[in-house]
Amino acid sequence: MTPGSHDPDVWHDVNRMLTLNSEQSKRNEEKHICPLQFDIVDRIITRYSNKGDLVFDPFGGLFTVPYRAIKLGRKGRAVELNPAYYRDGLKYLRAIEREVAMPDLFAFAEVA
Repeated sequence: MTPGSHDPDVWHDVNRMLTLNSEQSKRNEEKHICPLQFDIVDRIITRYSNKGDLVFDPFGGLFTVPYRAIKLGRKGRAVELNPAYYRDGLKYLRAIEREVAMPDLFAFAEVA
């Protein structure tokens, strides 16, 4: 498929299926009405923050922004009024914090 734009400032290659809504759907839980795509969030976070920075989303939803921030080596925070979205977002944040904290084989090799 040809690109939607030849302008480098237009992101036409965003995968619309990479969202936390996909996880919600797999578990038959309430889906967010306006999910954020990981591609967009990752580009914004890497473009406008550095590793270790705090990234805040005042409209948390399923907490996609803090989720991806943690995955990209930042700190992530969000606020959400919907209690169901808030609870689901916390589950995602706990899961990604465990994933990031888990050492891999290469980390042990670097220590030795």
